[in-house]
Amino acid sequence: MNTTLFVEPKVTSVKKFYFLEYFYILLKSVKQFSNKDEIFESFRVYKDGFQLGESKYKKLGSTGEELTRERLLRYEYTFKEVIEESELYGLIKRKQDEYFITKEGDDLIRKYETNVEDFNFSIFNFIESKLFGFYYLVSSCYKANRSKQGLLIFPIYSPPKLDIQKKQITKTKDVINYINVLTKKIAQDINEHLDIQADLNSAKDNLISKLQSAELISESLEAGFNTENYNVILKRIRDFWLSYFLNEVYKIQMSISYFDIWCYRGRQLGIMNATEFYYNFDGKIIYPISILSQGVSNPDFKNIYQYPDGNCLYIHSPKFDNIIEQFTKSVYESYIDLKSRYKTYFINLADLRDLVCFKLKISYENFASFLENLYQLNLRNEVKIKISLEGDKLPSETKAMYLKREPIMVDGRICNIIAVDIKK
Repeated sequence: MNTTLFVEPKVTSVKKFYFLEYFYILLKSVKQFSNKDEIFESFRVYKDGFQLGESKYKKLGSTGEELTRERLLRYEYTFKEVIEESELYGLIKRKQDEYFITKEGDDLIRKYETNVEDFNFSIFNFIESKLFGFYYLVSSCYKANRSKQGLLIFPIYSPPKLDIQKKQITKTKDVINYINVLTKKIAQDINEHLDIQADLNSAKDNLISKLQSAELISESLEAGFNTENYNVILKRIRDFWLSYFLNEVYKIQMSISYFDIWCYRGRQLGIMNATEFYYNFDGKIIYPISILSQGVSNPDFKNIYQYPDGNCLYIHSPKFDNIIEQFTKSVYESYIDLKSRYKTYFINLADLRDLVCFKLKISYENFASFLENLYQLNLRNEVKIKISLEGDKLPSETKAMYLKREPIMVDGRICNIIAVDIKK
């Protein structure tokens, strides 16, 4: 895979929002109104209706939640970002304080209302033709870890994950101890998953120096520790190592915030997968489910973009009939793996999804579609496995985990747990 793009990627020109539906609700608002204030009010109502920026199917607050000043500022920030990116792609035009939809923007509204997949890939084409960010992302993943098909790991270990309880952290030396234990564990992960022997001592010293400069910890090891800074310090440590992995280990030159935007938009398009809940790893894993190539004969790959260097971006999008046996086997074997790990008959369906998607390099959307097909075959007694699905939450599943993970619709209902048996 020769990937040398003749155009400089503009990865920081993308704006800071994840969901592609934001383009639709803005365009819909601009089509209805030209005054900026009226557009914003319509945008805000649509945003609440689509539950964008929150768990889309498991809303935390009531629909009548009070619009606080802080919440309004977040809405205004997102609105500004979506406006600017839509202008960049020529989807809307501005004349003083009024906005008007273009033909391209109007076409996108129709696409969304008839076929969301067409809408998503049309948005993708606008993004990629201007910024070439997905080219940079996919090629960078493969360059960073060729032996494991572009897999990137980002370890995240809170103190309890390393057998250090919050109540044990009372002095500067306790924070330093956590950093030392964490650094050792991260080095082990780098060796295990990336086959790299890493010396992280200078990075660790740099982290400690940053915390001292920010006056979050003292230079005296015996100095008392302000427990009010506990969460702030953990976030600083977490962000430091995420950026270290991205910039120093993987040599991907962008901030972690921009990287996340590209990855999670890529997940919606079937270009990348990203999860913070992979069953046997504490942290985030990211990997491409697409390839850059000048030609692919395998019908399971779909060409979605051609670049100036002759390469094309192909997403792995097999048809169910072509993958039914492999998918069925992967669902059953993954269920057995998770069942033996958690010692429960029902296991978390999102855990199963993450494992199957990783094994087969398929998108979340394909997994949901394939599971729906497999479940219907199961109901008609046309497969060798029996699938039981429920909407209940496992006792071990925290509220944060439940709210952050995308739900899976099967047979017209949201399902959260699954059991799989071989039919006798």
